[in-house]
Amino acid sequence: MRTSNHKIACLLIISSVVISGCATTKQHSSISELQPTLSNLKIALMPVDVRLSILTAGGMHEPQAEWSQAAEKNIHAAIKKIEETRELEFVQYQRPDAADKTASTLIELERLHGAVGQAILFNKYQVKLPTKKDVFDWTLGSTAIVMRDATNADYALFIHLRDSYSSGGRIFMQFAAALLGVGIAGGQQIGFASLVDLRTGDVVWFNYLASSAGDLRTYEKAKKTVDLLLKNLPT
Repeated sequence: MRTSNHKIACLLIISSVVISGCATTKQHSSISELQPTLSNLKIALMPVDVRLSILTAGGMHEPQAEWSQAAEKNIHAAIKKIEETRELEFVQYQRPDAADKTASTLIELERLHGAVGQAILFNKYQVKLPTKKDVFDWTLGSTAIVMRDATNADYALFIHLRDSYSSGGRIFMQFAAALLGVGIAGGQQIGFASLVDLRTGDVVWFNYLASSAGDLRTYEKAKKTVDLLLKNLPT
C-alpha cells in the first residue's frame, strides 16, 4: 500500500509539472516604430495559419479540424481586443478570386512568406547561419507591393501557430518514463508572428513563441497566447 501511495504521489507531482508548463518568446526587429505612408496607418491581417492536433502515445500528430476552427475564431477575437486597446487598425485580408489578375502573385507571396518564416525559425533559433548571426534582413522582395495595392495597407501581419495536446496514452507514457528518470515530451505550442513592410517586402519584426502550456481552444487562454505573441509589436 505504501508503494502504491508513493507512486500515486509521484504521478500527481509529475502531472502538476506537465500542466503548469512555461512560455517563452524571443523577437527580432529592424524597426522601433511603424511608419505610415499616410496619417492613417493600416496593417493587413493575413489569414491565420493555425493547426491543432492530438499527440499520440507513439508521438504522431493527429489533426483536429474542429479544434483548429475554434482556435482561429479565438485568435481573431483576441486580435480584435488588441486592436481596440492599442489603437491599431487591422484590415482583414481577403484572398482574391481566381479571375483576379493578381491572384497568382498574391498566393505565391503567402507561400513565400511561409517558407521565409520557417527559414527564420531555423536559422535564427536553431542552427544560426554565420551570415545571419548579427543581422536581421529577411525579405519577400519588391513584389510585396502587389499585396499593398490589394489591401491598401503599409504592413502585413502573419501569424503561424501549431498546438498539440497529449492523448491519454501519451500522458501515461510521460508518467511511466518519469518514474524511470526519462523525459518524454508532451503537447507543445509553437509559433511565430511576423510583420512585413509591404512597400519593400522586408520582414521588419518577428516574434517566436514556444510553450509547454496554453490552450487555443478556449478564448481566455488563446488571448494569453496572442498577447504574448504580439506583446512587442511595433506601433
